[in-house]
Amino acid sequence: MLGSSVRSRVVFLALVAAVAASSYSGSVALAGHMSGWNHDHSKAGIPPRPSGLKELNDVFGQRCSDRSNNARSWWPHADWDPFGAGKYVEYHTYLARNIGFNIRNHINAAHRDGALYPGIGGYNCRLIDGSTSWSVHSWGAAVDTNWQRNPRYQDHWNGRGFDGQNYGTYIPDVWRGGFPGHRFFWGLSWPTAPDPMHFQYVTNY
Repeated sequence: MLGSSVRSRVVFLALVAAVAASSYSGSVALAGHMSGWNHDHSKAGIPPRPSGLKELNDVFGQRCSDRSNNARSWWPHADWDPFGAGKYVEYHTYLARNIGFNIRNHINAAHRDGALYPGIGGYNCRLIDGSTSWSVHSWGAAVDTNWQRNPRYQDHWNGRGFDGQNYGTYIPDVWRGGFPGHRFFWGLSWPTAPDPMHFQYVTNY
């Protein structure tokens, strides 16, 4: 009986040790989540932002060109059909480092992918809705973010993400402004036609 009891105790302790080791390795992996990543605030990471149509053309070139959608990154919860699926968001190569490396990784490294919400989209060769002017999306210089909850003409930002939490203006703060933002102009700033989903890399257009 004693021998059987000792064997049972040894087996039990071995199982405890195995579970503890598994938990530890998982914790290490979690603690190391993107631990080697840092923002790139160099001119390559956050390049000069144009102002007005002439500079937009000078920097980004011909609208609807191959370069306008030749960079992309994967965004979870981006697609509205099927609702909540991830997808690639495409944009101009001039913004590849800023969007793909800085902004997308900023959200991922902070464990805030849940703040994203369908839909999210970049390049689109089209006119501005209700206008004869070309959309900044046709240069691949704009990304609409969480548009299902932030439609055009809405006068505020709805920060509730796919996970149901309210993140406030976390997502706009990552896109807009100077450090620690990434210098995108926020469409909510337009006084007559606010567009809270819209973030573009040009001013005065």
